[in-house]
Amino acid sequence: MVCRPDEPSRNPERSKLMTTFEIRAFVTISTGHVTAATAKILNNTPCAEWPCVGGSYADYGWFFYAHDENAGVADQRIPDDLFAVMTWARQKGFSHVLLDRDAEQVEDLPWHDW
Repeated sequence: MVCRPDEPSRNPERSKLMTTFEIRAFVTISTGHVTAATAKILNNTPCAEWPCVGGSYADYGWFFYAHDENAGVADQRIPDDLFAVMTWARQKGFSHVLLDRDAEQVEDLPWHDW
């Protein structure tokens, strides 16, 4: 069934209008804030198998949710350097991070020259 915007939905579950919008903010910082080992994991692991929600950003880096806890074990544990980026982002009020190879460095985070 196709519902045009000017027609009410025939599905009662969808007939309610959204009254509040969930807005998320993300920050763009350099890929150099993760180690070469973590970059290799992100590049070589299908995003469905990542230890965090996210994916590649073309050939430029990675976009991911800034988890507020690292509860995984073994290969599902978020690498410490990546989790440090997430923790920093959460402290600054961001829910997501875009690590971009062309972005600026952040003074508050370690830098890895790879």
